[in-house]
Amino acid sequence: MIEVQDVCLTYQGAEARALSNVGLTIQLGESIAIAGASGSGKTTLLRLLNGLRLPTSGRVVVDGMDTEDEQQVWEIRRRVGYIFQNPDNQLVSTTVEREIAFGMENLGLDRASMRERVEDMLAKLSLESLRDRPPHHLSGGEKQRVAVAAVLAMRPAYLLLDEPTSLLDALGRREVLSIIAGLAEDSSCAVIHVTQFPEEIALAERVLVLEAGSLVFDGCPLDLFSSASDLKRWGLMRPAAMAIADELRADGRVVPRSVATLDELALAVSGDDG
Repeated sequence: MIEVQDVCLTYQGAEARALSNVGLTIQLGESIAIAGASGSGKTTLLRLLNGLRLPTSGRVVVDGMDTEDEQQVWEIRRRVGYIFQNPDNQLVSTTVEREIAFGMENLGLDRASMRERVEDMLAKLSLESLRDRPPHHLSGGEKQRVAVAAVLAMRPAYLLLDEPTSLLDALGRREVLSIIAGLAEDSSCAVIHVTQFPEEIALAERVLVLEAGSLVFDGCPLDLFSSASDLKRWGLMRPAAMAIADELRADGRVVPRSVATLDELALAVSGDDG
């Protein structure tokens, strides 16, 4: 469990707090989206969760370990993997295969275990045909898949993703979202990702909304999307599928209120004889 205990953070030279009195807990197996307008503190909160940033006051505790304890930082970062917005910022090896093995080498895993995990990640993330390619020659979506594979190979308990699709084209977004959806079904790993896209928020089980550094919403996406006034105030939008579903209902079509994604909408419409 990750515990964020009444955390405040003020950057050096800044007058306003980047985060103010934030408190929450994250359990294994949760799928969480962190949303909010630009500058609301989303990335700052994400970086606090594995000790890349330290709070000005309050505590962040990962499985009983305080992120301010220098002797525990390495173990915390092993348990809490981090995927940056731009994968080029964390790809360091000459081939995809070596990139996936890099973190495990730093952990001191034996070669047999590393080989097994590399092959597992290549298969799970559909990277087998790219194993000998230089990562910096890949497409944006492929690079993000490699970055995710390299972190997952170290078997973190929590996976943090900072707007992992914001720099990608439509194909790359679909590739990465498919990975996130698959990870969200794995109860052994919590997935926490920062996003501005309403369709991505809808895929999470839980959403945290930040406004000017304060946690203003902690609940399920459908509850978030039900309040148009709150969404507007927080700089967020409803998914396009929900707006289309409203129009279909106005025309007399039967569409469940739970529909929030285009895939769900397509299924609902295909099963509606109206």
